[in-house]
Amino acid sequence: MRFILPLFLTTPLLALEYAHKPADPQPTGWPLTAEERAYVVEKPEHDRRPGREISKHLPQLWPSVPTAGHWGGTSWLNTHAKLVAYVQANAGPVDVLLVGDSITQQWGSPLDKGVLNTAWLQQFPNYKTLNIGIGGDKIQNVLWRLDHGGVDGLQPRAIVLMIGNNNMFFTAETGVAAAAEGVKTCLANLREKFPSADVILAKILPCHAPKNRFYEDIVLTNAELDRLALGSDPKVRVLDLTNDFLNADGTIKQALFIADNIHLSLEGYTVYAGRLKPLLDAALGAEGLGSAVKIPSANSAAPSAPAAEKRLETSMGPAPKTADGKSLVYPYAPYNEGKLDPQLSGWPLTDAEKSWVLRDEYTRKPGHEAQKHLPGMWFVTPTAGRWRGEDATHGNAWLAHHAANIANVANARAAGAIDIALLGDSITQGWGGGWDGTPFNAAWNTYFGSSKTVNLGIGGDRMEHILWRLDHGALDGVSPGVIVLMVGVNNAPLIQANGVPVASAVRGIQLCIENLRMRCPQSRIVLVQIIPAFDPEKEIGAKVREINAGLAALQLESDPQVRVLDLWQDFTNADGTLKAALYSDKHLHLSAAGYEVFAAKLKPAVEKLLGNEGKPHPKSPK
Repeated sequence: MRFILPLFLTTPLLALEYAHKPADPQPTGWPLTAEERAYVVEKPEHDRRPGREISKHLPQLWPSVPTAGHWGGTSWLNTHAKLVAYVQANAGPVDVLLVGDSITQQWGSPLDKGVLNTAWLQQFPNYKTLNIGIGGDKIQNVLWRLDHGGVDGLQPRAIVLMIGNNNMFFTAETGVAAAAEGVKTCLANLREKFPSADVILAKILPCHAPKNRFYEDIVLTNAELDRLALGSDPKVRVLDLTNDFLNADGTIKQALFIADNIHLSLEGYTVYAGRLKPLLDAALGAEGLGSAVKIPSANSAAPSAPAAEKRLETSMGPAPKTADGKSLVYPYAPYNEGKLDPQLSGWPLTDAEKSWVLRDEYTRKPGHEAQKHLPGMWFVTPTAGRWRGEDATHGNAWLAHHAANIANVANARAAGAIDIALLGDSITQGWGGGWDGTPFNAAWNTYFGSSKTVNLGIGGDRMEHILWRLDHGALDGVSPGVIVLMVGVNNAPLIQANGVPVASAVRGIQLCIENLRMRCPQSRIVLVQIIPAFDPEKEIGAKVREINAGLAALQLESDPQVRVLDLWQDFTNADGTLKAALYSDKHLHLSAAGYEVFAAKLKPAVEKLLGNEGKPHPKSPK
């Protein structure tokens, strides 16, 4: 049974009457009251979903009821505020208003340099165009923005709306019909606010591959949009780009996408612009107001992101190195210029660096120094960890663990060559033998007991922490026979919650490999793809799948000193669910049985790289 959302227009407020009253204390208007600001900042988005205020589960309503986004702290709200200022600076007539998520934002946005990309400018050089796309936004987030100052004072002649991709993460709960109804609601909101504007509703672009749930749910959602017959409104044109972006066999045209198989390449935007052109020219009579738009001074005064930041995901080639060849040059230029960490590499730390890493990690993320939200840079810029709840006056326990690992490496080096170094997060730490002094666990002793091993795992680590540790002494002076790297599961929640591109996570792991190859050129590397975690079909678990797919596409094994180990099938059932017995907490950390499976799969990969393939291990089971 399909869910049908009734829409009503109320007068004289000229606002939509939603199927479920928003729980927000301030349902419309800008600026926010102190009460509303606290509500949308202090409550995670899932605690503000319709029905939560009455302890009722109403997932079919999620896409259709306005809800502010949430990236942690005030980041999403600050981003919205920047766009409100941008809209206010350009109040009045505008030719084209672009509304949507990251695919819209990447036409060129005031959140970046404010310059529209060449695909847009080549087709529409004289159309005054405003872009209010925000990466990671779902339909309900756009609805909230439209009702909270996001378009106030504008007089658009034409609107291009594409939204819904990020709602596909939740279709297992909401259903695809609810996502389509959300798009209908968003369209109704724009039609109510701008009754004289022509609206081009672009259906959700395909992504990933046939049989992938995300891909299939987009197909089903677009079919639901067809059933809604939204184009029956004479002011609405529905644009279906599916055939433009798919091959005859249903696979995506790779040249039109970047490495994550979601976002578009410049060639993809060129195709998209070409399809928009006849529709916009017809709506605007091929006459525009001119291309000039105003960027608020607060935005323009902030340092602009270099091209590498804007198109990070297109740059998957080797990272450049510093002139002395001892360090990587990271994508976020201010980091390399010393505008973040006062000590970019080396150990021990200077006093200035010690003071720096005592600061809350959030305040050290790229972009924060310029009061700018740059989540695409987080995973590819080295950052020292710091655990939540720590008071700066009591030090940094994470840093102490890093120091303990360095001491363990030095002790092992003094006793001779190191066979295996383990590098990663809590799953790696769980092998034992690390900073916390616990002995190696039974699985490790069974399969690798005769190997000299050092474990550098630190619970909670993300790839940016690994980069920082490598640059600050983690493996200085050693070249282990094999380095086993597994990291990324702790990055997945930030992708889900903060809109970080999956491609940034893939690039972050690639940079870890490049850093290891630079610092330990004789070592072989086993990159373990992220073990399945959470629910592999939903939200964070789905992001883990996407990161692994991106890693597979890099073909890292073209380097003879790198092996990639994929454990997905070993830790999931035939229906895609986790093998719960292999997890100590049923969803993330491994049980003794899980480590046994891991060790058995890891052993042949390590032995092959060490040149011991085929030789019986003295403690291997017969």
